[in-house]
Order: sequence, then structure tokens, then C-alpha cells
Amino acid sequence: MVNFTTRRPPVDPATRKATDINVFNFTRPHMRALHYSWFCFLTAFTGWFAVAPLLPSIKKDLNLTDDQIGDCNIAAVSSTIIFRVLSGPLCEKFGARRVMSAILIIGAIPTALVSLSQGANSLIAFRFFIGILGASFVPCQFWTTQMFNPNTVGSANAFAAGWGNMGGGVTYLLMPLVFEIFNHFFPDNISWRLSMLVPAFLCFTVGILTYFFSDDCPEGDWYYRDQPDGGYVQFGEKDSKQQPKIKQEIEYNQIPVFIHYLLVFINPNVILMMVMYACCFGVEVAVDNVIGIFLFSTFGISQTSAGLFGSIFGLLNIFSRACGGLVSDFANRKMGVRGRLLTQFLCFLLQGLFLILFKFMSGSFVSAIILMGCFSLFTQACCGTSFGIVPYIDPAAVGIVTGLIGAGGNIGGLIFAAIFKAYSSDLRTGFMIIGLTVITVSLDSKIEYYNRIPKQNCDNISYHILNSLKLRGVQKPLLETFI
Repeated sequence: MVNFTTRRPPVDPATRKATDINVFNFTRPHMRALHYSWFCFLTAFTGWFAVAPLLPSIKKDLNLTDDQIGDCNIAAVSSTIIFRVLSGPLCEKFGARRVMSAILIIGAIPTALVSLSQGANSLIAFRFFIGILGASFVPCQFWTTQMFNPNTVGSANAFAAGWGNMGGGVTYLLMPLVFEIFNHFFPDNISWRLSMLVPAFLCFTVGILTYFFSDDCPEGDWYYRDQPDGGYVQFGEKDSKQQPKIKQEIEYNQIPVFIHYLLVFINPNVILMMVMYACCFGVEVAVDNVIGIFLFSTFGISQTSAGLFGSIFGLLNIFSRACGGLVSDFANRKMGVRGRLLTQFLCFLLQGLFLILFKFMSGSFVSAIILMGCFSLFTQACCGTSFGIVPYIDPAAVGIVTGLIGAGGNIGGLIFAAIFKAYSSDLRTGFMIIGLTVITVSLDSKIEYYNRIPKQNCDNISYHILNSLKLRGVQKPLLETFI
């Protein structure tokens, strides 16, 4: 349950996870972790997409072609695939707090180095390494999954990722304004370079604060999670030492990481969710890279105005992705996992329809902004409904599953960025092609999921979940607490 209160959330004594989300509470460990997770992800966006709102000035200074801009956008997305896959097992080994902090601090370096770019090749290289900031999504979702019970984990994941995804909109607001401030004192070719130092400083600072002022899990530090007499507990209004923890940990055989990856990857549900996430977060990432320059070149507005109106696309995450998670949790209470899947299908269908309409009904500036807002709402809601499903797929390997599905989102971003590059002279057609792709995938996935979920056992995503978990020695009573 989501409450707009300052009280500490109630905690399940068996799992030590919070059963409610009390939005205005910031105490450790549960709510502090939630707020740090989304704020870190938002901060990472300011570095990851800092170049996009400034592309008109960068293009002019570095004499870039449209193809080179397309390559630059692809580089920023493609490297994140690698980093997200690696982040999953790192979270399971070191905890989300350490991984998140490391990503922000390391990612700040190439963000600052963009200011030294002298041509297309150096800009593309720096943006490739900036892609590590996109991997912050994995510890963001892993973090909230460790802190919140299954009854509310869909909403927790949606709030954290949704508010973090607002970083795309914040970046479109922040960077042109920072550029304008520097531009009062320096010429354009110096102003955009100095502007890149601002997100680098933000990433570095937030990375340091994250390490020292947050917790990995309900027990506090990740390395103490198995100690029965350590960590926090929050019953009522006081902190106290935990009572011995009831052993509810998922036990599985100690196997090499690459074998563990293989076991997860052969689960058809993981592949299907990678495709689904590619068609929502992938769309969001690709649009974040082009919406500013689309508005700038199509309607002849200034770089600052294009950034201002383009920010609407990302800022709608303040409630759209969270709404997807909330509706998914509500549908789960009414219909089980089938409700989550139906909610996801409807959101995907509407996302695709509005993307197609954007091709034919965005002739005026006002209609373009309205339609952009409509497909933005459903694109982000689809991300929320997707991660309402993810924690149920394989509870024994949450980090690996999150990393793979997160990487699927960036594979989608890479594909859709290539589509926008191919249609750089007619971006509206690119939007239509992406919309048709989303509708096709949503229809195929609906049929695939519903064929695989038996009616007599509709609260299980598929038989493959049970088979996958049995390989890890998970007992049936414990399975029932997750599925």
C-alpha cells in the first residue's frame, strides 16, 4: 500500500521487508533506500543524456552530420547493454549501494571528458563510456526488491524507476538553462563544454553521498544480511535490534556465475520480458535522444525552447510509471498474475496506437506536444507494469534477471535509435514504425503468455518458473510465498 505519510513503514518480521510505501518518510533503511535509489537513477540520467539537449550547439561546433549524431546516440545506448548485464551479479555480490555509488563516480569521468571533444570520433567514444550511467537502473531495481515485500514490490519498483526516469526530463530542462548561464559570459563553443561539467559534478557528489548515507538491505550493510542479530528493525517509531530472523532465504546450489546466467537465460519468460521491456524503455531511451532535435528542426524553435518542451516527455515519469506499477499491483490482487499481464498488454497497445498517430496528427506544434505526452504516459506505464512482473520470474536470481531485462531495454533503445538514424530526415515515419513494432510485440506476447499459463494455476507465470527454481532447491511452501 502507498501512503503519503511521514510514519515509518510497517515491516514483515519474517523477511524484514517493508509492507507499505510511506512516501514522505526518509528513515533508514527501507524508505531511505527507496529515495536514494530513484535519486541516484535520476542523477545518472543527467550525465547519460546531457549531450542530447545541447546537440544543436554541439553539431554546429564540431561540424557533425545527421549520421554522426545517430552514431553518437547509438553509442550512448549500446554500451549500457554490457554494463547492465554485468551489474546484476555485482549487485548480488556487493549489494546495490556499492554498485550504484561506483557507477555514478566512474560515469562522472567520461561525462566531464566530453568537454574535450574535438570531433565526431572523440564524442562517440566518450558517449560510449558514459553508457555506464545507464546501468544504474539495475541497482535501482535490485535495491527496492530487497527492501519491499512482494505485496508492494511492484509499486516500489515503479516509483523508484519512474522518478529516476524523470532524469530524462530534468536533463532537458537543466542543460539548456546551464548553457544559457555560461553563454552570458562565453561563446557557444565554450559554453556547451563548461555545461558538461555540471552533470559530472552531480554524479560524483551523489555517488559519494550514496555510499556513506544509505543501506543495502533491511539488515544494513550487504555483508551483514545473514547475521540473525544485526541490522535495523522499524516497529512503531523506534529503532531497535532485530529479533532472530526467520529463515526465509532462498537456498540454491553454489554454481558458477555463467551457469547461473545460462539457467536464467533459458527461461522463456526472461526472453519474453526482455523483448517487452525493449519495446517500452527502449522506446523511451530512443525518444529521449531525438525529441529535442526533432522539435528544434521541425518547428524552428530555439534550443532552449526545444529542451523545455522536450522535457515534458521525461517529466511525466513523476506519476506515469508509478501508475503502471500501482495498477499492476491492483490487478494482481483481483486476478493474480494474469491481471498484471492484462494491464501490461493494454498499456502496450495504447502506446503503439499513439506512436502511430504521431506520424499523421503532429503537423502543428500543439498537436505534436499533446500526442508526445500521450505516448509518453503509456510508454512509461508499460515500464511500470513490466517491473511489476519481473520480481516473480525467478526470485532466486533477482539481480541477474533484472540485469538481463534491463539490458533488453537498452537493446530496444539501440534498435529504435537505428530506426531514427535511418529516418533522420523524416522522424515522424520513424515514430510510426516503432508504434507498429510495439503493437505487434504486444499482441504476440499476449498470446504467448496466456498459452503458457494454465488456467488451473493462473497465478504462476509459467511452468518454467517452477522448473527453474527446482534446480536451485527451493521448496514448494517457499515458492508459494513468491508466486
